Amino acid sequence: MWSAATIAIGALVMLAGGAAPPLSEQPGGANPPKYLVDEKDLPAVAEKFGLDEEGLARLRKAHHALAEHQAHPKPDPVKANGEVFTQANGEPWPKPDAAIIFTGEQIGYLEPCGCAGLENQKGGLKRRHTLVRILRDQWGWPLALFDAGEQVRYFGPQADIKHRRTIEALIEIGYQAVGFGVKDLRTEVLGMALNLDEAENPLTSANVGLLDFDSGFSKRWRVVELRAASSSPTAAPVRIGVTQVLAKSALGEVSPSDDFVTMDPVDALKEIEPQIEQDACDQNVLMVYGTPDEARELARRFDHFDWVVAARGADEPPHIAQRIEGTKRGGGAYLVEVGHKGMYAVVVGLYRKQEASKPGEGWEARYQKTPLDHRWADSPEMVERLTAYQAELEQLGWEGLGLKPAEHPTTRDFAGSNACRDCHTEAWEVFEKTPHFHTTETLVALQPARHFDPECIACHAVGWEPQKYYPFKTGWLSYSETPEMYGQGCENCHGPAARHVAVENGDIEVDEEEETALRAALHLEIGENEGNMKGQKLGQVVNNCLGCHDLDNSPDFDFQKYWPEVAHEGLY
Repeated sequence: MWSAATIAIGALVMLAGGAAPPLSEQPGGANPPKYLVDEKDLPAVAEKFGLDEEGLARLRKAHHALAEHQAHPKPDPVKANGEVFTQANGEPWPKPDAAIIFTGEQIGYLEPCGCAGLENQKGGLKRRHTLVRILRDQWGWPLALFDAGEQVRYFGPQADIKHRRTIEALIEIGYQAVGFGVKDLRTEVLGMALNLDEAENPLTSANVGLLDFDSGFSKRWRVVELRAASSSPTAAPVRIGVTQVLAKSALGEVSPSDDFVTMDPVDALKEIEPQIEQDACDQNVLMVYGTPDEARELARRFDHFDWVVAARGADEPPHIAQRIEGTKRGGGAYLVEVGHKGMYAVVVGLYRKQEASKPGEGWEARYQKTPLDHRWADSPEMVERLTAYQAELEQLGWEGLGLKPAEHPTTRDFAGSNACRDCHTEAWEVFEKTPHFHTTETLVALQPARHFDPECIACHAVGWEPQKYYPFKTGWLSYSETPEMYGQGCENCHGPAARHVAVENGDIEVDEEEETALRAALHLEIGENEGNMKGQKLGQVVNNCLGCHDLDNSPDFDFQKYWPEVAHEGLY
């Protein structure tokens, strides 16, 4: 299975092989940004964030586990995810006359997230920036960078911040066109656009206009001119036209707003069609925030495009681009799917093979599904931006992020895991040896710390809704306010236990019926063949686990494999 291909007129030929430059030769690779705080600085970090002595001990344990993991040999990304940018004979791609990088559907993943380890995860702006710098700055490829939209996943103050900071990062990386997704339009998108430099603003859509279609805060059609650094000053540049639309299905999900106007994608493309024809670009791109079928339908209806991008396609980009039947320009348009979570970039190299009488003709292309894995170094500039993002979250706090503690569905209060250890001694001995014991401190040990980020703390402390990223009443707030709510503790699975603890400690008196009911409410049993893999049965226990060990953050999670590592049962 290969992920590179040569696309000749009317044909698709598979290629193999390849390697990225050694990390030491990549921008920032010789002196990579620190992933962890220095061990000697742990006491100062604990003091800064208000950890007590027990918290500092957990911080040391978390740091040791992370450092030990970092010291392990890393899997070979080429063996895991394939080689890039080489031909069948093992030689690198010839330098293209121009190249296009397609991305989209980042849905909030500024960086990889989860339990699998960064070396086993793909994506992130840090790696994407390095890829761009290698192709553009080190290899001298003239690059066009286009993103099909949907930078965020939810809505609210954190999504507003994330969208703004993502667009700012894409501008620094060099994007010339960035489209809109449905959830992008639920953020303060107009306010963000008002603060962008007009000369750098990449926001592009034919059927979404900020304020209106003539405001200048977004453009309906763009022409990008690319010229190789080595080319003659009189050589004609490669001209690439680009637009983006929300497909009908996506448009139906958009709520009305005074900040923007929308129109049917077909009507919008009809309006800009004369400009597309007049500009007569060498290559034209249509980005569609919609399904592959919707993208194909628009491509057939408006046969002006060489590359048609579907943002709501497969989880991963296909290994080859597919010709769209019923299109004719340049031999027929190709469908590109960008995948989800920004794990891949699709790179298309363009080669002028002959002079052509019509736009789109005379070109050959090479296609590369490019995994953003750890073969690409972390960009120091993007690390700096992500550090600033975390600092902004810390400064705003939960209240500034619009998070108000909600009643737990059981209406009970949390007690914290320490309240369980005197009675449930054997279970406690297991718990304190697992990574669950120090999950909060795992976030503190990182550089920058992530425990002020709702999307991180929700699975790293007691008393948060793990899928919607808000706190429950009496759940974790901070080390100064709720230090007892550390870790992925007992109550995240068994439920809030404050009243049960008070009864068992004799602090309050209840009848026998309620005492029994309180105990039963916290009791969990694993069902026969309970698990999350094919042929197994989902049950209450595994569903608790899947709140955090979901497909996004823990794609390889296998309950029956992992449970023995944390198995505990009984009172004593």
